[in-house]
Amino acid sequence: MQRSADVIIIGAGIIGSSIAYFLGKRGVNVLVLDKNEIGSQSSSAAAGLLAPIRPLAKEDNYRRLLLDGIKRLPAIVPELEEATNIDVEYRLTGTLRVLPRDKKKSVSDWVTSYKQAGFHVEMLSPDEAHEREPLLFSELCAAVAIAEEGQVNPINLTQAYAGAAKALGATFYEHCEVVGIQQASDQEKVTGIRTVEGEVFSCNHLVIATGAWSACCGQWLHWTLPVYPVRGQIVALKQPASPIKHIIFDEGLYDEDIYIAPKPNNGLIIGATKADVGFNTSVTAGEILHLLDVGTRLVPALEQCEITRTWAGLRPKTPNSRPILGAVPGWENVFVASGHGGFGIMLSAITGETLAEQIATGHIPDIIRPFQPEAS
Repeated sequence: MQRSADVIIIGAGIIGSSIAYFLGKRGVNVLVLDKNEIGSQSSSAAAGLLAPIRPLAKEDNYRRLLLDGIKRLPAIVPELEEATNIDVEYRLTGTLRVLPRDKKKSVSDWVTSYKQAGFHVEMLSPDEAHEREPLLFSELCAAVAIAEEGQVNPINLTQAYAGAAKALGATFYEHCEVVGIQQASDQEKVTGIRTVEGEVFSCNHLVIATGAWSACCGQWLHWTLPVYPVRGQIVALKQPASPIKHIIFDEGLYDEDIYIAPKPNNGLIIGATKADVGFNTSVTAGEILHLLDVGTRLVPALEQCEITRTWAGLRPKTPNSRPILGAVPGWENVFVASGHGGFGIMLSAITGETLAEQIATGHIPDIIRPFQPEAS
């Protein structure tokens, strides 16, 4: 068993696996430890959408990160699939964002930002929207179409990152729970980690990528890492006879957190609720009924569709709804990548690439400078 590495990453979800992959591309020796299995927690419960559920209302650093993230991930899909023979099911489905009448003018700001970033964005009349999605509700006022938004299979993508990282020399240990750090006696420097079994693994750099569970890692460092879980529930259905083709977002009609997304094998999903209930991953009747209520208002034909599955997962949230990316204050060699909320899949490539650069070279890429822990 490998007992040391240049970089140890705690967490083998999509963020930890992505960082491992991009470090591997730089020739860095990486060891990834997870108390469960690769991608078995939040990453496997995600919808896999490559689209901000609610485009941000103002131009800021986070919008730039999201827009860059949407573009970066599709660019690396071919290399991941070639390295692993895993189909990540990247589909450029495009999106339709259904608007209430009073919101047509207010969307102009983020529409302009999308266009400036190179996205093809159209404002559609009711007739034009119904041409693309005939099953949308008849009282539709307007919709915004974005051609470059799409989705992936989050489970397959996580496995592809991990598999490609392994091909570059990374080692993954599953069912290996980290419970503390080893610290140099005379300085704020981590020299290794301890597992629940009493094993010690040494490292030159440590990365915390434990998603909704990140706060407990902050305690080892005597540092408040403000990440907490927010539960989201999703319901899967069979497609109607005339299938939905695009991801459909509610942009203020009934619930701005709700979307409908087509999936392979004649399926679709309606997601996702938000509930601050700690680490409770129960599926509840009330939240599933809410999803079905909004979904069938947007697409009435869904009333006749068979429910095939329901599930819940935990988003890693921060108080300001921004991720925390970079070096931990007061420590020479500890980094964190957490707090992505519902955008971990979409931001996985840009997070992995930029964190790998900072860890390997010490240079902080401009795109993540505003998200360094000292700035959070």
